[in-house]
Amino acid sequence: MQHLLRPAAVLVLVLVPAGAFAHDWYPFTCCSNRDCHPIAATEVTAGPTGWVIRRTGEVIGYDDERLMPTPKRAGNDFHLCTTDGKPDGKTICLFVPEFGS
Repeated sequence: MQHLLRPAAVLVLVLVPAGAFAHDWYPFTCCSNRDCHPIAATEVTAGPTGWVIRRTGEVIGYDDERLMPTPKRAGNDFHLCTTDGKPDGKTICLFVPEFGS
């Protein structure tokens, strides 16, 4: 029986889309398993008081509790968590990559 399970497990991993595991590192308090996604670096600008999210005009202050470092395992990208995952939703969390490391 065990020899039948191995091919089945491999088949599941091959057939499951890569995006299915996309939320595995986001904290539940930010994501609720649906609210977060990567965004292009061009959508975020470093301003004098914080990160400016271009599509909403929100400023997430450099000392804001919603600001978090992007974990190394998630790559070197920005990630945005918004209410209901809407592109123009209020920011729940902003993940910023570590620059210069």
